[in-house]
Amino acid sequence: MKVARVTAWGSAPEYSDAPDLPAPSPSQVQVKVVAVGAPPVVRGRALGKHSSAGGAALPFDPSMDGVVQDEATGDLYYATPMAAPLFAERANVDRHTLVKLAPGADPITVAALVNPVASSWMALRCRAIPGSYEGATVLVLGATSTSGRAAIAVARSLGAGRIIGMSRTEATLAAVPDLDERVVLQDPFTLPASLGPVHIVLDFVGGRAAAGVLQAAQIEPGKDLQYIHVGDLARDENFEVSGRLLNSKPVRITGSGMGAWGKMEIKKEIGGLLGAVVKMPRPEGLVTAKLADIQTVWDSEEAKGKRLVLTP
Repeated sequence: MKVARVTAWGSAPEYSDAPDLPAPSPSQVQVKVVAVGAPPVVRGRALGKHSSAGGAALPFDPSMDGVVQDEATGDLYYATPMAAPLFAERANVDRHTLVKLAPGADPITVAALVNPVASSWMALRCRAIPGSYEGATVLVLGATSTSGRAAIAVARSLGAGRIIGMSRTEATLAAVPDLDERVVLQDPFTLPASLGPVHIVLDFVGGRAAAGVLQAAQIEPGKDLQYIHVGDLARDENFEVSGRLLNSKPVRITGSGMGAWGKMEIKKEIGGLLGAVVKMPRPEGLVTAKLADIQTVWDSEEAKGKRLVLTP
């Protein structure tokens, strides 16, 4: 069987031979791997820097989730995070970790979008005040990224009343669809007074931009400003919030990630999340490659800053 494994932390996974899988246990099914994404969390695992890779031994499969097929029935399934090593031709997967996909679902789209869609879906469904997104004004910081664009669609599908997109590049931001307002991110960070109150900030940027938005945002009387940290596109893991700000504004600060919500929450939300994903078109900036070419494409200019999906 062919697999791709990290043999040295920080290096691209290497395509190689591995022993064939044993027969699956009674609780498992052996499946054919169809499509696997390589989002930032997978790349972080390949570097050995993500918490989920802590203490792992080499060689290491950094994959998280993907689309697989039960060849006996032809049905496609989404294999949930950490269900099995999926940078491989085949996998033995516990049946309870598989979620059947609707007929006609595009496996490439699912593999590319589940991770970015999950980031905003789980943030709103599990980290925001329950139901508070309905009719709310949601500000997406980092709206031009794949995750930011997905957040716009997710917020809209969950009933957000108004969606504001923020990004540094005016031309790119102008091309993002389904926004009610667009604000170019500048330094110093400001928000036009005409925007009015903001209820929820979904932050994919982090760093000084996040602090600036919290300082500048108007808040509706009697409501909290809910700030949810999702990503660090600014590559700055820290941002400073003054005690004066926290004492002068009703601000709730929380994070959203695999440590902020658990397996039971994923299990509860996965059906709705996948239902949203299968209705979405393939994202812009998608790169597909064969698993055999993983070393070539992993750090290539072609894949830099884009969504990479691998197909064995």
